[in-house]
Amino acid sequence: MFGQRRRQLLDENASLRSRVDELQQDNEQLRGQLDRATHERDALRLAAHEPGPLREDLGFIFVVTYGRSGSTLLMGLLNSIPGYCLRGENAGVLYDLFQYQTKVTTSAAANATPEPMAGTHPWFGIDEYPQDVALARMRQLVIDSLLRPEPDTRVSGFKEIRWWMAQPVEYLDFIDQVFPGCRYILNTRNHEDVTQSSWYRKNPKAGEDLVKIEERLKDTVGRRGDRGYHVHYDDYVKDRSVVQGLFEWLGEPYDADRVEQVFGTRHSSSRHWKNESTKT
Repeated sequence: MFGQRRRQLLDENASLRSRVDELQQDNEQLRGQLDRATHERDALRLAAHEPGPLREDLGFIFVVTYGRSGSTLLMGLLNSIPGYCLRGENAGVLYDLFQYQTKVTTSAAANATPEPMAGTHPWFGIDEYPQDVALARMRQLVIDSLLRPEPDTRVSGFKEIRWWMAQPVEYLDFIDQVFPGCRYILNTRNHEDVTQSSWYRKNPKAGEDLVKIEERLKDTVGRRGDRGYHVHYDDYVKDRSVVQGLFEWLGEPYDADRVEQVFGTRHSSSRHWKNESTKT
C-alpha cells in the first residue's frame, strides 16, 4: 500500500514539474512578445518625435535681464518682427547643460593620461568624451524641445531673468559654443521702480542685490563685443523711437506702427512671481 502511494506521489510530482516547465516556456514566450511590443511602441514614439532637420540658417538671440524689468514687453517687440520666434522663460535650464559639460570636461582634463585609458582605469572612457558631438546634440535638443522654431523662423532664442548663477561669463561662453554667433540683449530698468513690485518688497536687500546683478550682467554681456546690445526699459517706454537703434543692430527694418501696436498690448502677469526670489 505504501509503495503504491509513493509511486502516485512521484508521478504527480513529475506531472507538476512538467507543467512548471511548460508554464516557464509560456512565460518566456510572453516576455518575448512583451519586449517586441515595447520596442515597437518605443519606435513609434521616437518616430513621432524625430529630431527636426538641422537649421543652419537660424540666428539666435537671448534676452538677459532680471525680474520685473519689462522683458516680456521686449520679447513681444522682438516677436513682432517677421521671422522671429523668441520663447519665454525656462527657469535657466541651459545652465544645467553648462554644468554637465563643465563637469565632464573638467574630469577629463583632471584624469588625462598619455595613452588611451585601459578598462581597468576608474575613469575609463572619460578621456574620449566627444565635446563637439555633445555640443551639437545639446544644440539640437534645445532647438527641438525648447525653442521649437516655426518653418519660417529666421531668428530664435528666449528671454530669461535667471542669470544670477555662478560663473556667468563662463556660462555665456558655453552658450556661444552651443549657438555660434548668437547675440545677447541686456534689458535693464530703474531699480526703484523694479523694487516697488510686491515680489521684490519682500526682500529688504533687493536694491543692493539688483545693483550687483546688473553690474555682473553688464560685464558679462559687454564681453560679447558687437554681439551684445543694451536697452533700458524706461528709455524705450518713454520714447518709442529709442528702439530704432535696436532694430538697426538687429539689421531689421523699423516699423513704427507695428512697434506702437506692441506697446499698446498688455504683457506679463504678476501671478508668475509669487514663488521667485532675488539672488546674486
